[in-house]
Amino acid sequence: MGGTGLAVLAAGTIAALAPPAPADDLAEEAPDRLRLGVEMRVLYDDNILRLDEGRAAPPDRSRDDVRTTVAAVADVAQRVSRQRLFLRGAAGYDFYARNRFLRRERIDATGGVDWRVGSRCDGEASLGYGRGQTNLEELGALVRNTRDSRTLLLDGGCTIGVGWRPEVGYRRRSVDNSAPVRRRSDLEAERVSAGLAYGRSERLTVALAVARERLDFPHRPLGDRRHDATRLGSAVARVTWRGGGLIAGGTLGYAEADSRGVETRDFAGLVGGASLAWSNGGRLRLTAALRRDLDASGDVAAGYFVADRGEAAARYRIGRAVDVELGGLLERRRFRAVDAASVGARSFDRSVELRAALGWSPVDRARIGLEAVHARRTTDAAFGTYRSTRGQLVLGLAF
Repeated sequence: MGGTGLAVLAAGTIAALAPPAPADDLAEEAPDRLRLGVEMRVLYDDNILRLDEGRAAPPDRSRDDVRTTVAAVADVAQRVSRQRLFLRGAAGYDFYARNRFLRRERIDATGGVDWRVGSRCDGEASLGYGRGQTNLEELGALVRNTRDSRTLLLDGGCTIGVGWRPEVGYRRRSVDNSAPVRRRSDLEAERVSAGLAYGRSERLTVALAVARERLDFPHRPLGDRRHDATRLGSAVARVTWRGGGLIAGGTLGYAEADSRGVETRDFAGLVGGASLAWSNGGRLRLTAALRRDLDASGDVAAGYFVADRGEAAARYRIGRAVDVELGGLLERRRFRAVDAASVGARSFDRSVELRAALGWSPVDRARIGLEAVHARRTTDAAFGTYRSTRGQLVLGLAF
């Protein structure tokens, strides 16, 4: 296992800083790999409770804290005949020095198969699972809450003729909260989609996709004895261009939301964005993205939100063993179908983050990372406006 095989061990440093790949990742993944290891993260946060400037920590709580996470990590892919089985993720435990009520297991893993039938049809079937303490800025209260999430993904398509590819997809996800004050935010969501892509060369691809999603909140009753629910629909066109180390993408579409709540002001309008990813083939990589979309979190007391997000990152490799990265993001979320009866109800929030990281691989099987983040959030909820500066040390060892 070489130094590149330790990328998964740097999830808390370099990898965590990069925004989601704007189009498709510039780097090709190895078809078969076996990366197993252990990781320790030591995080200091000067406002781990996400308190605003005028609020003191409760007597049995501490505004600042040190969190130590020990985890096993895996990034495994194995081709069996024409199919490719994979498992990637981490499982460990969070230890807090002062705020012991936040101690919890932390699991985030996805496994499945990249399937292929014949020479023209392929897709993915996967199951993801996550478990851990919900971020306090999302909860709206200083409570112990274990968040369980499960995601089933099925998608695929077949190439027809020269360049045409129809595709279909299905996604089912659920979010369960353990704290009684958060049960109203439990989420069951089901999404179906279909699309048609066209590309006669590797440089330019265009696609059109339509999707429908139903968001159910089974523990959020309405006055008519039904539970709260929202239906989302969208039609989006996408263009992707590749060449000269550059991937440029653009999306534009129309989306609408229809919630059961009588007093809900539903959304109907444009969504989409633009993205760029550039690499010189070696030391430097730049990424940037702007987008607007609709989504639901299962954490915030609302049916869904409209998110406007901008992010950028620059990564530079110094020699063989050192990586430096700078990044930042701006995000505004406007919440609709707000559940006023829930703790932490809000109509909006605005977030800013600035990040810097340094990663070092002194030998092939070891990774050391340093990360610093300054974050601010403003919201109209009673809890959730805060400033936080945090630093993290990550030590990774591969077997």
